Amino acid sequence: MEQTPKPRFVSIRAIGIACALMPILALWVVQSELIWYSGHSTAISLFFHVTFVVFLLALVNLLVSRRWPKLALTAGELMTIYMMLAIAGTFCSHDLFQILIPMLAYPKYAANPQNRWDEIVLQHVPSWAIVTDPEALGGLAVGNATLYKWNIILAWLKPLGFWYLFLMALMAALLSINILLRQPWTEKERLSFPIIQIPIMLATGLKGLLTNKLFWLAFAITAGIDVLNGFHHLYPNVPEIPIVNAFEFREYFVERPWNSIAGTTINLYPFVIGLVFFLPTDLAFSCWFFFVVFRLEIVATAALGIRDLPRFPFPNEQAAGGYIGLALVALWLSRRHLRGVWRTIRGKPGGIDDSAEPTRYRTAVLVLVVSTAALVGFGMVLGGSWHFMLLFFVIFFLYSVAIARMRAELGPPAHDLHAMGPEVLLHNAVGTRAFGTGNITAFSLFFWFNRAYRAHFSAHSMEGFKLAQLTRITARAMLWAMIIAIIVGSIAGLWGTLHALYVHGYSGKGAGDAFSQQAWTTRMVPWMTFPKAPQKAATAATIFGVLFALLLGFLRTKFTWWLWHPVGFATATSWSMGKLWFCIFLGWLAKLLITRYGGATSYRKALPFFVGLVMGEFVVGSCWCIYGSIVGRTVYHFWG
Repeated sequence: MEQTPKPRFVSIRAIGIACALMPILALWVVQSELIWYSGHSTAISLFFHVTFVVFLLALVNLLVSRRWPKLALTAGELMTIYMMLAIAGTFCSHDLFQILIPMLAYPKYAANPQNRWDEIVLQHVPSWAIVTDPEALGGLAVGNATLYKWNIILAWLKPLGFWYLFLMALMAALLSINILLRQPWTEKERLSFPIIQIPIMLATGLKGLLTNKLFWLAFAITAGIDVLNGFHHLYPNVPEIPIVNAFEFREYFVERPWNSIAGTTINLYPFVIGLVFFLPTDLAFSCWFFFVVFRLEIVATAALGIRDLPRFPFPNEQAAGGYIGLALVALWLSRRHLRGVWRTIRGKPGGIDDSAEPTRYRTAVLVLVVSTAALVGFGMVLGGSWHFMLLFFVIFFLYSVAIARMRAELGPPAHDLHAMGPEVLLHNAVGTRAFGTGNITAFSLFFWFNRAYRAHFSAHSMEGFKLAQLTRITARAMLWAMIIAIIVGSIAGLWGTLHALYVHGYSGKGAGDAFSQQAWTTRMVPWMTFPKAPQKAATAATIFGVLFALLLGFLRTKFTWWLWHPVGFATATSWSMGKLWFCIFLGWLAKLLITRYGGATSYRKALPFFVGLVMGEFVVGSCWCIYGSIVGRTVYHFWG
């Protein structure tokens, strides 16, 4: 009788390699995304900078395994490195520290007698929650300065100390939720986790890929396009192959009502077609189908002449409701497990064995309660009321569950929910006056982790638990690796962001200027100076989104043939879907035709080709980003 292999622990060298790489990658990401705006790795589900590093490590590992087999990294070690670097990447991303650092410096720096920010903003924001030292502010904004002076470090110490404690409480809460949902998602439902399939293939089957002609054919196609377009960016006389905005509707849709969608474009990103091949066909269909539906809604609104309700039919509010509905569907599908968790916590019969879990369920629930209470307390210290703070974080946690679920089950290439944080839904529901100045202040200061929901910790940590299961690493060992990644990755992200901004500055740079201002110019100042009544129609659109997502989820559980998935509805209005919808259609069509007429055998044979589409862009695109960071200039970026 065969014995089951013993579970493995996370190796020290894998943790060491990952931690050593984190500061380097943090600086790379911040410079390419924020400073030179030449690469947007953290705006897609599969971070290309992390995948590129894992690809290089796997290549080196192949050489080492031939000469010194005992020194070669195992697949589990490579996946541990991938998981830790992906988690670290969430901190230095477009949607976290790249916003936090300039945001904390901007209000004091930008205040002047004309904008009256001294009385509108600074009067209400605690001075210890932002940076007020003039030298520290000027150096960050203009650049050509240094972080490494005691007065600069001391100026940042108090505000960053507060926000770092806040961030750790937030990570603890999200990690606890994932621990409670890990078993049903990774073991019972056996969700497919499409996003991690390519990293797994790099770790376990790179040799087979490198000897496959289809892989190299696709790799050469996408790499060749990016090399050519990269040189075109540097030398405009070199021809290019149009990828971005290959077709623009505005050139043809010039009359009403079709001109209402004139901003729609068709982009041809090869890596997206490759990623979509790993998605279930019903999700890919749902994504582009609901995108078209929302476009037609806008056309119908223009045709009917509905002008009394600005932003009608409120597609973003519908999408926010879709996220909440998706989270409720995910929790409902896990209801039996959660009942068992409750019995286990109370010590009642019929509970669930949690001996193999990252922590005991009782510990996870205790951490969730304490960290949530701490987050509410942080919000109250900033001026918020406990009930609004609690509602805010409940909605935020539902968003997090929805993102983790959509990535675990279906793996969309990108997901974002711009400008639809919990504070916007609460604002629509009760109006500005019900908030009071304290809640407006707290919500404005929360903008840095609510601007969009792309590089989200919950998704990457749940994928880490799945990788632990696939590589037979104990869940508890992987949890410790995650905690190390959180601590080291967050510190590396803070350093990388501060260092890059003090060298280059944010003032006058598109992304830097936008990220520094938005919390104040789109939240606090207008909400303070132009109070609004409750937006009943917008709230109704959110409620409709919740109910429609619940209906789609219910129909999927009842009918196996039902094609329309709530994830497609929730993501259809996003910024990223506007760029990816046609690529998703092409990927869906390719997979549909191959599986329908060639079956599973043809699908498996075609996999290397679609991996090549992804890796060709990731490798050459990463090289362009590195080159741009080294020489200090904008370069071609294949995505964004």
